[in-house]
Order: sequence, then C-alpha cells, then structure tokens
Amino acid sequence: MAETTMATQIFPNASHFGIRDSVFINNTSTLTSDPTHQIASHPPPIPPNSLPNSDVSSEWEDDQFPSRLVESEVYARLLLPRRKGYPLWKPKPDEYLSEEYRRVGVDIGDVGYLNESGGFDYLFNACLPANHPVNLGRVPLDFQPLHGMLNPRDLTGSMREHEPGSHIPSHPSHICKTRKCISCTIPRVPHQMGAGFNFSSSTSKGALLILPEGGRKTDHQQLNTFRDYAAKHARSWYAHANGPLARSIPNGSIYFVTGCDKARAWGTACFIDAQPGDVSLEYVPAESTKRGGLPEYWFSTSNSALSLSGTDDVFENQSGCVFLRGFKVAIKIPPFRTAVAVETTVTDISFLEADDLLPKPKSTGFAISPAPSWWLKPYLVPRTPPPDVVSQEHVVPPELNGNEVDYSSSIRGSVYHPSDTINQWILSQNEEVDVSITHDNDWISVIEDGEEMPDDREIIRRIAKNFEVAKCGHRSSNYFYCFPSCPSSLGFANKSFHPPPLC
Repeated sequence: MAETTMATQIFPNASHFGIRDSVFINNTSTLTSDPTHQIASHPPPIPPNSLPNSDVSSEWEDDQFPSRLVESEVYARLLLPRRKGYPLWKPKPDEYLSEEYRRVGVDIGDVGYLNESGGFDYLFNACLPANHPVNLGRVPLDFQPLHGMLNPRDLTGSMREHEPGSHIPSHPSHICKTRKCISCTIPRVPHQMGAGFNFSSSTSKGALLILPEGGRKTDHQQLNTFRDYAAKHARSWYAHANGPLARSIPNGSIYFVTGCDKARAWGTACFIDAQPGDVSLEYVPAESTKRGGLPEYWFSTSNSALSLSGTDDVFENQSGCVFLRGFKVAIKIPPFRTAVAVETTVTDISFLEADDLLPKPKSTGFAISPAPSWWLKPYLVPRTPPPDVVSQEHVVPPELNGNEVDYSSSIRGSVYHPSDTINQWILSQNEEVDVSITHDNDWISVIEDGEEMPDDREIIRRIAKNFEVAKCGHRSSNYFYCFPSCPSSLGFANKSFHPPPLC
C-alpha cells in the first residue's frame, strides 16, 4: 500500500500500478530530438547563434588550458597546429594485432578509430580483399573492397620527409635542442643523431616528437574516391564496429586513413603547468637487445615532462605512425529508422557558405538514447557475401548464431579531434544531412603559421569564411560530380539531393 501511495505522489494521474526498489532523480533539463547528441565531439556542440563577431581567445591560454587531460590528448592538441595531421602519442601498432599488420603498421585504406591511450585502433583495410591476412575475421558482412587504390602513381610523399635526428616541437622558438658533445660508439646510429640530444623549454607547456632515424610521408591523391566510398559505407561501418566487433565506439569516431608519416624509431614528450626552467629532456641511443639489431632510443632524463619512446625492433620497418591523415566520418541517427535500404546521395562541401552553418529550426520530441539498438539492428541484417569471398572470412553477427547481442553497451569517451567539431556542426545545423565527412586537410587549411590551436567556435568561423558549397551525388551506385578539383574534401551526405548533370 505504501508503494502505491508513493507512486501516486510522483505520478498523480496514474493508477493501478506499483514501484519496487526504484530511485527517481529530478531532472529539469528539456528533452530534445537533436541527433547530434550521438556525435563523439569534445567539447560539446556550439550553441545556436553563438558565433561571435570578434576574435575568440584560444582555449590554449595558460589559465584555460584543460590540465585534466591525459598526456596523449595534451600531446595531440599541442602538435595539431603544426598542420601535419593527427599526432599519435603511441605510434606503435598494438601487439595483439596480426603479424602481417604489425609488420607494416597503419596504412592507407585503414578503417579504425583513435583510442584514449593515444594510439590507433585498427578495424580493417578497405583497399585490401576480405581474404587478405590483415582483414581475416575483421570485415563487415557486406564488405566490398575499394579496388585499384594501391597504385604507386596515385601516391605522393617522400621517403625522407623527416631527416635523421630531426624533431618537431609544438613551439619551435620555445623548445631548445642541443647535441651531446661526446662521440657515439653504438653501431648503426645515424651521425645526425650522434650520442643524443638535450631539450629545454622557455614555456610552461609544450609537446615534442623526436625522429632519430628520420621518417617518410605518404598520401593518396584520390581523396574524392575515398570520400565517396566512406559516404556509401558509413552506416555499415558503425553497425559492424558496434555490433559484431562490439567496440562501443561513439558516432563520429571512425577514421578512414588516406595518408600518414611513418618511422622506425621515435620519442614523444609533453608537459603542462611546468616551470620553464625545470623542463629537461635527454634522448639518447642504446644498443639493441637483439644481436646485430638496429639501435634503440630512450629518454634517459625527463624532468617536469611525460615521455615515451619506441622502435620497431621486431621487423625493423618504419611501422610506427607518428602523424595520421584521413577522413573522420559521422552519421546522423534518424528516429524510427526501420528499413535497411536507405538511398543516400552525397553533398560535397569544398567551400562552406556561412548560411549553411547557421542554426536551422529543429523539431521537438523525445531524446535519443546514446546507443539505441533500433538503429544498429537494421544494418546487421545478413547479406550475401561477394562471390569471390569465402563466408568464414567475414564476421557473422552473433545473433545469427542464436546469441542475443547487447547493443546498449556503454559508449567510450571521445578523443578530441578538430574534424569532429566540423562534422557535428554540419549534422546539427543541416537537417537534410545524413553523413558528414571531414578530411584533416580541411581544418589544416584554416590554421595559421605559428598560432596555437583555435577553439571550436573559431574553427567554425574560419571554415564559414573560407569555404563555399559544391555538391556531388550518386544515382544507384554511381556518383556524379559537378565541381572543379580543390584541395579541400569536407563533405556530407543527404537523401534529398539530386545529382546535377556531368560537367
């Protein structure tokens, strides 16, 4: 009787029910149907009508720097303004990956996501067949590889992009490098590296990448092809990652790699809230623990700074990815999605108009839960594998084997990336958009030499100022484009766009 009395006090218009062992929390926030709550962005969305008219001070001011961040995010945020892509705190491939993958490391065509430890979590490679050793047991059930993308003529870069003994600091004028004045007796150490380096800082925060043996840079030139492929398969990728692979990755996390900087040996370091005179780093070579192996390198001194060092001492290849470049992919989660077949067309933004970034009217309704099963399940319906692929090479959803899948598992915390800000803004302010795809080249193009990383509002304002809309779409499985080639690749997909005639 007491249970019913308590229930009626909370729900005065309800009757004939009871509540047992329950706790109620008063929440005065307004529910919303804005699907952008699903996007893995940090910080949260820019409020409507909040784009300021004057310059916004950077969130990197000394009194505003988010010191609660872990070292991997501090390192990445401080090196992002160097415009080389996303810096990985841990360049080495995960030891639990296959030998075939660890031999090469992150490569063009990889589909994965950034993890909170500062590394790249590999899912599969879209440019390789399902039966390739790095793809076995990893590809979606409806996987169709992106053929013909590994031709060397489509690649650009340099095998000596980074010279031996080079370093990349967050503030070149604030981090000082001096060479140790002793001879090096360790075999096979580059003469540019010598006996090692000492680093000091005249600023309270900074990040540093050291490449004792140098490194190479590789990028694919057919970004439009990669973008269109990602737009077509974005929903399948998220369904696969959060269904059969059970990764619980947030919407917006998926990274489609189109380029990277690689090295065999590296050192990473970062510091915040330090007394400038207290920062001291010493990076030196050491003999390999393997007989006849290439040298290793480590931080013998790391005062007032966090540091990591590593080498590929197994395969002795340039398998460590120090900078990552590619597309970040986010999808809009529509309410009451029930059908598998969703015809999607692509709208590519090579230059965004300011009007396209301004708030649009939103409908009201209930809030969408963080990991709803109703949008994952439709995309896990079994489909016929390609004829040239053996079925056991695909991951079969557990529910097909009679096991129930828990689609409501907890969502990981997001890892900051500037492309997430752009993707989230596009999805939240354009109701016709289904898929938003942003390349690292897009935010890189609005970063100025020598500045610290702008905050999210400033990034959006610069995008609005420097970009205009160009559109592309597809009819059935074909895509049609009507815009000139440009260095930017920012794009989104929508259902209502009809492709223009070919130019």
